[in-house]
Amino acid sequence: MAEFETVHPLGDLDQLLADHAHHGEGAPGVQLSIRTQAACVQLFSRKGRHEDVAKALKLNASPGVASASKSHTALPLSPGQWMVTSNQSADRLAAKLQAKIKDMGYVSQQGDARVCFRIAGPSARDLMARGCRLDLDESRVGTGFCAQTNMAQVGVLLHQISDEPAYDLYVYAGFARSFFHWLSHTAAQFGYRIDKL
Repeated sequence: MAEFETVHPLGDLDQLLADHAHHGEGAPGVQLSIRTQAACVQLFSRKGRHEDVAKALKLNASPGVASASKSHTALPLSPGQWMVTSNQSADRLAAKLQAKIKDMGYVSQQGDARVCFRIAGPSARDLMARGCRLDLDESRVGTGFCAQTNMAQVGVLLHQISDEPAYDLYVYAGFARSFFHWLSHTAAQFGYRIDKL
């Protein structure tokens, strides 16, 4: 039987990190990270059960706001649909969610369907302003803000994880390489470091 080796959508991450370890002089304005440990599943409510699923999982009812617990974070995609991320295994996360919502909805594992880039540092908001069409001014949005948008002509699910600010950007795997090139090129003007989480 053939054996398959799992390859990250960005290729050899260790080589990528070595090639882009540090750009710019002095303290970097941006810290880029590639999340490698996050499980990702999609959660769907059945017709007419949106509120029941939200209640069972204690999800925020407000659109555009993520719901965080000790074990996972739920990012709203559309009414009755969420992307749920966690540092536990995808199998365990999916089973746990399905047990809580019972027949009110269903869970689909996403595997390596998306790549998560984390952007932090004193120039993070300036970097985001170079490509994001949303108004991310601190007077308008803060921790927990979540929205789908386009950056560098790529669809992105954006989640503001702190008021530093810091952002997690979820990009479909097929676009991850081109998005990374745009991200690293744009971040170079602020100076950046890169690592993996």
